[in-house]
Amino acid sequence: MKKLLLTLLFLLPFIAFAQVGNTGSNENQGNSQNNNQNSGQPNSQNNNANPYSNPYQSNPYDRNPYVDQNQQNNGNFFDKGKNQKQGNQSNKSQTNTNENNQNNPDRNPLNFQDMNNTNAQDQALRELYKNDPEYLKYLETNRQNAEVKYMDVDSSDKEMRKVYGADFFNNNSFDLSDKAPSAPPLDYRLGPGDELIVALWNAGELQKSYTIAKDGSIFPQLVGKIYVQGLTLDAASKLIATKFRKVVPENTSVDVQLGKSRTIRVTIVGEVKKPGTYTISAFNTALYALYRAGGITDIGSLRQIQINRDGRTVDEIDLYKYLEKNAQTTEIYLEDNDFIKVGIYDKKVNAAGEFKRPMYYQLREEETLYDLVQLAGGPKFNARNSMIQIKTVGNEEERLINLDGKKYIDAVGTADLVLKDGDVITLKPINEGLKNTVKIEGGVNYPDDYEVKAGEKLSKLLERAGGISANAYLPRAYIFRGSNNLESDAIKVDISELDKNGDIPLFSGDRVKILSQKDFEQQYQIEVIGYVRKPGKVIYYKNLKLKDALLLSGGLRLDAENGRLEISNIVDSVNNYNIRTNGSSVKIVSINSNLQLDEESDNIILKPLDRVYVRRKSEFLTQERVTILGEVAYPGEYVLVDKNEKLSSLVKRSGGINSTAFSEGSKLIRNRVGPVVIDLPGAMQKIGGKQDIILRDSDVIIIPPVNDIVSVRGEVQQPVNIKYDKDNSAITYYINSAGGYGDRPWRSRVNVKYLNGRIKNTKNFLFFHFYPKVKPGSLVTVPRKPEKENKTKFSELFTYSLSAITTLATLLVLSKSLSK
Repeated sequence: MKKLLLTLLFLLPFIAFAQVGNTGSNENQGNSQNNNQNSGQPNSQNNNANPYSNPYQSNPYDRNPYVDQNQQNNGNFFDKGKNQKQGNQSNKSQTNTNENNQNNPDRNPLNFQDMNNTNAQDQALRELYKNDPEYLKYLETNRQNAEVKYMDVDSSDKEMRKVYGADFFNNNSFDLSDKAPSAPPLDYRLGPGDELIVALWNAGELQKSYTIAKDGSIFPQLVGKIYVQGLTLDAASKLIATKFRKVVPENTSVDVQLGKSRTIRVTIVGEVKKPGTYTISAFNTALYALYRAGGITDIGSLRQIQINRDGRTVDEIDLYKYLEKNAQTTEIYLEDNDFIKVGIYDKKVNAAGEFKRPMYYQLREEETLYDLVQLAGGPKFNARNSMIQIKTVGNEEERLINLDGKKYIDAVGTADLVLKDGDVITLKPINEGLKNTVKIEGGVNYPDDYEVKAGEKLSKLLERAGGISANAYLPRAYIFRGSNNLESDAIKVDISELDKNGDIPLFSGDRVKILSQKDFEQQYQIEVIGYVRKPGKVIYYKNLKLKDALLLSGGLRLDAENGRLEISNIVDSVNNYNIRTNGSSVKIVSINSNLQLDEESDNIILKPLDRVYVRRKSEFLTQERVTILGEVAYPGEYVLVDKNEKLSSLVKRSGGINSTAFSEGSKLIRNRVGPVVIDLPGAMQKIGGKQDIILRDSDVIIIPPVNDIVSVRGEVQQPVNIKYDKDNSAITYYINSAGGYGDRPWRSRVNVKYLNGRIKNTKNFLFFHFYPKVKPGSLVTVPRKPEKENKTKFSELFTYSLSAITTLATLLVLSKSLSK
């Protein structure tokens, strides 16, 4: 069996090779038979003479995709009997075309890929070789190469390298969609393949369609040939109407409309993303054809796109003219077999810095620096127009050229410079900051920045600032002059003696400071604390009274103790230049709660830094609330009836404990303290006893329902939750239910935590352990016994001992040798 498998593996490649060879021979044989049949089929109608026949009258595109084939084959009122003749001539024309393509390989359409059929061909290949690993590997390699080729660069680098007009075919600023054939443009010229619909009514009624033949004519029977190629639809309509009126009744109305437009094949070569041959409507221009080709590549020229027809250039497109306002030129319409050629750009330069549109620009060979400035929108408002820097390459080295920018920006023709590919043209910004201002601040009516003129003096600036304010300090003003504080000069000025001592000239950048009397005033405050409506600090002013301070603080609250206000004082006297104190003193006063009627507070004068304390009435009690939850008759929120209400009282007010309650597990949670361990059964058993705790505001009491589950955790074989057995309250029963102790149980530290939060530990005496009892809802914890850190290994002890003995023996030998 093994030998048979090896033999099959050896012969498999030869069998596959033979099968491929047979398939290819069969296909070739079939093709040859088809060719023989086609060549042997006679064309009996080619020799028929027709004096009115036109060898170019058949559609040169084999068929019009916009015309219904059934309609084309039907008889025509004016063209009876012509369909068969035109069909014969079409076969002959097709045969001649094939022969010409074979004789002239440059004109062979197989040399130009038809992009309309590319997707279908690729799909067929993928379907045929979908299981071939080599073909799948080939497809993956092509995909990766395409991703590398068109991979997006970093966003910042992409922005910096953006070329003006490069996104012309992607930014949707221009309508590059396929033109609808229903409404031809006014300047559209008719040509072979266009369909014209002629309608007659009134005296005679008829509607027929005619396709323009290759010689540019339509041939209505009884009317004769009418040449319309190159005419607009309006001109062709008038001509056709004139011809028809010669053979129809006098009152017949004639109307001509364009039915289906012709299609043309256009070849696009050069620097486009998808070069090839495209079939498009004749209404379209070169821009739509380039749009179909995916736009222009990174190195393609945006400025010189050639349209070639019959071996000569009939038009050249400059996309920058479409991008500039009011600069669009009239496009010519494409014709069949036109070539659109996109070459490589002549030169690309970078307009950087303070241009209105800093970008890369493609320039034609003859365009100059002035042309670039215009394309870039000119300089921005903050550009330094006096200098343009050009970074260029010459003699295999980079050079920097500085030019007078005004010669290239302000006027045309004053100076010009032809740029080179790769040049970087930079406009630098001007330095920021105002250069002709002075600043005045302080004791003037309108402090601000003001323009300063040459020779202007201080008195003029004071006048423009609205004059000196009423509280200005005149004996000393300052003029700060200099670039920074360390180097500034402070010029001292007496404003009151300005006329006498001489006015002072000002310079750009000066800062004038007029002092104010308020600059020397120190603001003091008094503070009102306690039971007023707006407690806080009040600005002190001279002769401020207690009544004023209380009114400014919103007045006394209803629960304020008006019979005992405390005023704390530390300042004895104060003025603008001195403050004195004789130590702290406290004064207690009694006033009327109605400040409007009170006279006492109106006679007490406060001093700076005084503090007024307003206490709460001692007999006034706020409502203190507690909450009881869980297994009581009426759980919820309750108000304490007095300051010393206890736990048992609250339980009775809530309807007592339910029969389903587990009172031993009750908890109390106190604000800012946390859980508090309580003994609710003890409190209820002995009311007023030590377990009957006094409640406080915001206390929460939780009485849980019966919980008969005991949890065992820690150093046991398997942690478990087990039902409480009232006949077995010993802790060992529940540890054994968890499989017994684990590897390192710390038996002397076993503890039990009860539902009320209380924790009981094991009591130990010599080698005896007295474990706590287990209750419903308990948590039994067996800690892990830690390992001893100072445990000495035998090997280490032996090593230390041997080292000590060796050292001792050495010392003995040395001592004996020294004694000799």
